[in-house]
Amino acid sequence: MALISSIQLSRGEPDLSLIEPAQVPKSEYLALSSDPHISLCPAYQIRCFKSVDDVSGDWPAAEKNGPGKLHSHASPNYHIFQTTTFLKIWEETYAPALKAELCLIEVRTEDGRPVMFLPLAIFVRNGTRILSFTDQGVADYNAPVLFACGMIWTRAQAENVWQQIQKALPAFDFADFNNMPEKLGNLTNPIFLLANQSNSADSHANILSHDWDRIQQNLVRPKIIRRKLRRLHELGDCEFFIAKNDAENQALLDFMLREKQQRFIETHVPGFEQYPEKIHYFNEATRVFQSAGVLHFSALKLNGEILACMWGLVSGPHYYGIMIASNLKNWAKYSPGHVLHYLLIKDLKEQGYNCLDLGVGDEDWKLQNCDLTIPLKRLTVCATLRGRLYEVHKEVMSRLRATSFWQALRPLKWQLIRGVKR
Repeated sequence: MALISSIQLSRGEPDLSLIEPAQVPKSEYLALSSDPHISLCPAYQIRCFKSVDDVSGDWPAAEKNGPGKLHSHASPNYHIFQTTTFLKIWEETYAPALKAELCLIEVRTEDGRPVMFLPLAIFVRNGTRILSFTDQGVADYNAPVLFACGMIWTRAQAENVWQQIQKALPAFDFADFNNMPEKLGNLTNPIFLLANQSNSADSHANILSHDWDRIQQNLVRPKIIRRKLRRLHELGDCEFFIAKNDAENQALLDFMLREKQQRFIETHVPGFEQYPEKIHYFNEATRVFQSAGVLHFSALKLNGEILACMWGLVSGPHYYGIMIASNLKNWAKYSPGHVLHYLLIKDLKEQGYNCLDLGVGDEDWKLQNCDLTIPLKRLTVCATLRGRLYEVHKEVMSRLRATSFWQALRPLKWQLIRGVKR
């Protein structure tokens, strides 16, 4: 399996060149530090906005053909999860549920040129004010919107800009930035340089710029998948389906939410009844992203019945697979999710996409079927004593949850809760 430092995004679209982690040669660093016109610790203009409606027009939106015209400045590098389209949906769904305070940071040079924008939010948990990216499980990549401003980012420069950003932020106790990629386009992510922990998981993807034979070789048991696909065709009208209107989207969405909730129940983990904002998010996101022309909702159907579906987003030639769901109760022996993944890869390849990105998560099926791993890192910051106590509590609970006793007790807890509700 190929291992590279990151997926590269340029003008909102990926360049899947295999590169080594960016380093600043000592000669370049010395030359930079000796240049009287370049400061290693520059001062920035930093503004913090409380609503997506208030940010500048330099902040990109999700659009069918990539980012729109961004005034006179160079187009930024970003993932779709940092667009105003995504942020507006998050503001209307997750922010109220968490009682979160949006902190949308714009960092500019002293003459007003954009350097980077950070989509952050503060919410309270157990009396602790926590600063994080606008995520909570619906963003696979947490990063700034980065602009090519001539800066060669080093750790010292990253620390300098972070210190200035903190002064512009409301008070917080603990910062937790996870799922951070090293690169955005050909630009180093300065927040990644400050990372002090490994991420809980990496991201995985299929490179579609290879020829079809090579793509199939990177999949686990493609012959078996093709055999199961032939058996489905023998049972009737088997089709790969892409929703094109609101009614078709709603039918697939209803199926996806129903099947995912069923998996939550079967595996004894918290589901949508515990986190209703997830349902609110996907309902709103389906409508808004469809309107923007970037929703890609596909399905495997047999005689009109949905066997599996994948909710995804597109940005240029980059496809983000966000959530997959399958009817395993009736169709498990045909592996409908694997068949759909196979057909989706084939269709995206034919349509000219260069990446099928399955996002963060080290599930076995991703590890077995993806030929690209995108390493991610995490940054945690204790800003106050309360923040330090919160971190200690997190560490203790993490160790406790890893014990066999907890693993045995947790399913019983959710069985009891759901039994009481019934």
